[in-house]
Amino acid sequence: MKLKSNVTVIIPCYNDGQYIIKAVDSILNQTIQADEIIIVDDGSGQETKNVLKTIYHPNVHIIHQENIGVSNTRNTAIAIAQTEYILNLDADDYFDPVFIEKAIQVLNENERVGVVGCLVKILKNNIFEKEIKKPLGGGARNFLVKNNGISGSMFRKKCWEEVSGYDEKMANGYEDWEFWISILSHNWMMHIIQEPLFIYRQKAISRDQTALVKFDFELRKYIFLKHKALYEAHFEFYAIELLRQNTLLKNNVRKAKNSADYTIGQLLLAPLRFLKKKNI
Repeated sequence: MKLKSNVTVIIPCYNDGQYIIKAVDSILNQTIQADEIIIVDDGSGQETKNVLKTIYHPNVHIIHQENIGVSNTRNTAIAIAQTEYILNLDADDYFDPVFIEKAIQVLNENERVGVVGCLVKILKNNIFEKEIKKPLGGGARNFLVKNNGISGSMFRKKCWEEVSGYDEKMANGYEDWEFWISILSHNWMMHIIQEPLFIYRQKAISRDQTALVKFDFELRKYIFLKHKALYEAHFEFYAIELLRQNTLLKNNVRKAKNSADYTIGQLLLAPLRFLKKKNI
């Protein structure tokens, strides 16, 4: 019989019927079982609801609600969790079977660690990318410029309580990033297991992509203003990192312009630009 873990897994689900079974199975097949899996159906369509009806397991609890967003959904589920540790899992992602075992070992052995993540394998069009995502974790300073954690992480419920949960005003994305900053600014650390135990499914259209394309500035501004004291305390580090990223961006743009594809594209467009000018 598999050991219990003092872990509740939270899986928000919004129209992810084609992936949810894989996500749930990845938890049920862990070397150490979660005490409970709470799936929150956040107003999905009938197709996903039909898939959820096929899930029968004594450790799985399904909540149905109107669509209210991922932050509110997670807070609702975490509030009723009875365990010391919480593990987030989006319905379209999944874990390697040893993640829970390794994550609770870290939390049990180090009281300063509030959050445990790992390296990430990216699955695109059902094919694994060669590159492994390697978040830094660490303290709050590492999160000032970018999110150096992953959404699929395990954390202490008391960390969630200390920061009053996920910020439900962040309806357009980056709520994980802000949540980690809030926790780590309370003198917690994020530990990253140096193994790719989390599988992130990269889709052509996703909430993450929409946040980056449409709301990036507004979301970053909100995080900055909410945690302004933290940014001021690390102003020099923050400024230097922004300068470094600006240089990298310029270099990448220059390389792209010098690439063969870009040069050919410019040559092909040249006649069209000429004709446009002649018509003005």
